[in-house]
Amino acid sequence: MGMGNILRGDDGIGPKLVEALRKKGAETVDAGTVPENYVGPVKRLEPDMIVMIDAVHLEREPGAVELLKRDEILENSGFSTHSLSPVLVMERLESETGAEVFMLAIQPGTLKLGDPLSPAVNSLLATLTDLLPGT
Repeated sequence: MGMGNILRGDDGIGPKLVEALRKKGAETVDAGTVPENYVGPVKRLEPDMIVMIDAVHLEREPGAVELLKRDEILENSGFSTHSLSPVLVMERLESETGAEVFMLAIQPGTLKLGDPLSPAVNSLLATLTDLLPGT
């Protein structure tokens, strides 16, 4: 489940990664900036595991990655670029699907409107596309 705004630099990593994985045959959902609106489509896929992919302020170098469980995510307004807490979305996905839910958190380098992916995040996109399975 990719989250983010493709018009805001590295915030577009979620949608861009799920697009690349979809081309490899993976079942993906591009939730954009409103992941709460995509609980139904995700539920219809009947997943055992859900990985939400998003640009997250980790206070690390651009392109740094962490795979987090819901209880590892600190509730604060600087965590994500979305209006609804990702923790609430994760709770709802767990409740609706019974699946394990994780956040693949990626440190952005830029969130400026109109910027492309930063070099570090663009490189990570290529690496993750190669590493993660399709079907």
